Amino acid sequence: MNNEAPRASIFRRYYTEEPFIDRFAASPADAVDVLIPVVHANELWESNLRSLYREIPINRLLISDGGCKDDSLDIARRFPRVTVLDHRNYVSLGYCLRKLIEAVETDWFIYVHSDVYLPDGWFDAMKRHQGSYEWFGCPQRITALIEYPNVDKLFGETRPYAGSQMGRKSAFLQGLAGIDDDFVYRQEDYVLAGIIEKAGFRHGRIEDTFHYHQVMHKPSPWARKLKRVAVQVEWSRDEEVRASTMQLYGIIKYLEPSRNLAREAEAHLLRLLELGELDHAQFRKWVAKTNPRWLPHYYRPWVAFAYKAIRMLHLHDLARRIRPLM
Repeated sequence: MNNEAPRASIFRRYYTEEPFIDRFAASPADAVDVLIPVVHANELWESNLRSLYREIPINRLLISDGGCKDDSLDIARRFPRVTVLDHRNYVSLGYCLRKLIEAVETDWFIYVHSDVYLPDGWFDAMKRHQGSYEWFGCPQRITALIEYPNVDKLFGETRPYAGSQMGRKSAFLQGLAGIDDDFVYRQEDYVLAGIIEKAGFRHGRIEDTFHYHQVMHKPSPWARKLKRVAVQVEWSRDEEVRASTMQLYGIIKYLEPSRNLAREAEAHLLRLLELGELDHAQFRKWVAKTNPRWLPHYYRPWVAFAYKAIRMLHLHDLARRIRPLM
């Protein structure tokens, strides 16, 4: 049993309006410029900024305006020593970062994403490593705040809707005696629906309301560690083409070949070919001119052909097995 005291919920802290603390006032000698590129931010943007000012003695907060689509800049300007750089005509994040770093006036600087909240003691911990590195980071701890419709299937069929249900007791009386104190746990939605069906009653799914189901950490008598949360986003075609193009060309132009990078580059290449957005012969010429060290690494025709054919047949499980060969 883990006897450690439970941590206060970070979600509660996100939404608690804590007093504004400007660490710069207490330790100006350690002041650094802070860089944040912004196109849009989430609803915790102001809370995130408060955490930066609490932790970091901020000389200047340098914001790269990549063409903000929300009120991010208005919120940022409520804070002290903010400078907004007009980067709306730049295409890439990389060039915005270049211009931000060129604008730095302090010896050290901090680069953070707009969706980052800093815990207590962050700057002090980071500062201790300045003698060991000139560029370094720390691990991420993901907090997932996202609303999405749950399409849950078991045994290939849509599960009964669960989490907020209504029932008539008399419809259950005949079957409840069959539930022993043994194995009913996370399949309880099927078990209860089965009782209703066997008794000749009806169960159903309604669509004119909903409930919020929270997915977050809670204390448990069993040791459980969350390993991964997967969120599948449906992108528009234009966004997918842009993202794959930037990743593919960026990897090959700026990075040295490695097995993992080659897999990622080839995945984007194949997707662009599937979408009809890439002339492979012209692309290969560009690779040969830009970074020829990639030519032996990024494309194996027989693997690509097999992968594309299998995808076209909608055999996605088999396609996933072929992907590691790329």
